[in-house]
Amino acid sequence: MGYEDHPDGEQCFHKIAVVTKYSGLLGLVASTFDVLMLSKTPGYVPTFLCYIKSTVPAAAAGATFAAVTCASTTVRGKDDKMNYFFGGASAGGIFGVVARSFRMGVPLAFFLGACATLYKDSKDNGWSFIPTNFKHEMGMIDSSSRYDFTLTKER
Repeated sequence: MGYEDHPDGEQCFHKIAVVTKYSGLLGLVASTFDVLMLSKTPGYVPTFLCYIKSTVPAAAAGATFAAVTCASTTVRGKDDKMNYFFGGASAGGIFGVVARSFRMGVPLAFFLGACATLYKDSKDNGWSFIPTNFKHEMGMIDSSSRYDFTLTKER
């Protein structure tokens, strides 16, 4: 069950569920970090409210991204990068509404729209942000064999 199991514009509820699940999980991780490291809430109710404050907007932004992307693909009839920009921009707008800040919402909308556009480009053209075939080398900055002491005799 993944986001890319179906083409864009089809199975919208499935895509919304998948993205909401993962963005809600990311919100839980962020709120756990907030509770343990930043706000250090003194009790159950403030801790619960801190979890809600971080998790619900993250899940809502994910659901908004998937819904707007799917709806835009269906309405426009084209599967291109603009649909992902619309979805990312609407997700950034959700965070701006939650923060009640136009100054935060607009730049975040453009940033998330650009990130979503890059994701769509990577999906279409077959490249990835994080390469999967790393060549691990031993040594220091220069990584040459003269710094590799694994095959030398014990002294």
